[in-house]
This record gives sequence, structure tokens and C-alpha cells, in this order.
Amino acid sequence: MSENEDDVINGIRAGDEDCFIRLVDMYKKRIIALCYSYTEDSHEAEDLSQEVFISFYKSINDFRGDCSISTYIYKIAVRKCLDFKKKRSMKDMLRGVFRDKGKEDELDEKIFIRQCIDELPKDIKIPVVLFYYVGLNQKEIGNILNITQKAVEGRIYRGKQKLKNKILKGGDTVCSKSQII
Repeated sequence: MSENEDDVINGIRAGDEDCFIRLVDMYKKRIIALCYSYTEDSHEAEDLSQEVFISFYKSINDFRGDCSISTYIYKIAVRKCLDFKKKRSMKDMLRGVFRDKGKEDELDEKIFIRQCIDELPKDIKIPVVLFYYVGLNQKEIGNILNITQKAVEGRIYRGKQKLKNKILKGGDTVCSKSQII
């Protein structure tokens, strides 16, 4: 943990609202992007990201500094997203897609790709989403999931292969090979 991170954590623990606001400002966009990859709804993603920061604030005294603040926040976010996913059915998720898009072809493609991602095993899906949708690097993902960078690389590779196979076997879908991760 860097000296700057120590100052932020100590400030938050001391009740300094400005430190907490700065921290939220630093990570808000990335956390919303991660949450959006699970919710497919901007309002839901914002609500979920607020829950992430509330959980972070409530657990600040549990933070030991074994990892960076960002890793700790992402761990909370992934747990929140997985909890959200358990509570929400695929049917509800697809309703959100229908609300957002107008063109039938784009809709079919988005639904199909989303279904393919949702069908990935959890241990593969999480690294794929964090890498391709949130933009984290493999080392950061490894820290969040408590696995090696090599394991992350392997899971992303397997996820990419599984997605390609599913999408290419999709038959009459409108997605092209260039749109595959």
C-alpha cells in the first residue's frame, strides 16, 4: 500500500468525508462499468456501485492493507455483483435490454452475446468481464480473485475460446466474427 493510500484510509477512518469523496471519485466510473456488465441497466449499476462504496465505508476498519485499495474495492464489487446476479433472473435482465435498444438485429445480437457470457462458468466469466468490460489488467484481476496472473491468463483464454465457439455455433444470429472478443 502506498503512502497516499495510507493517508486516504487513515482519513476515512478518522471520519474525513473529503477523503472518502476523493476515493469514490477515483473509482466510481470503473465500479459502475463493472456493475453495468452484470446489470445491463445504468440505474441499477449506479445503485449497485453505491452499495459497493457503502460496504467499503462500513468495512474500512477491516481493511488491513494486504492489498491495494483498488483491489479491496473490486473484491467488494465482484461480491455485490454476484449477489445481485443471484437475485435477478435472466428474464429480468433481458427486459432491460429490450428497453434500451430499438433495432431488432442489434437486440438479437446483444441478447445472444449476453447469454453466451452468462453461460460461462463463474470462474471464467468473472476474469473475462473484468478484463474486457472493466479494463483491468491480469495482475489486478489476480489480486481481486486471489489467483496467479497465469491462472487469470488461462481463464481469459478459455473464456474467449468458449465464447467464440458458442457465438460461431449460434447459427442465424447477426453477429459477425469481427465482433467476437
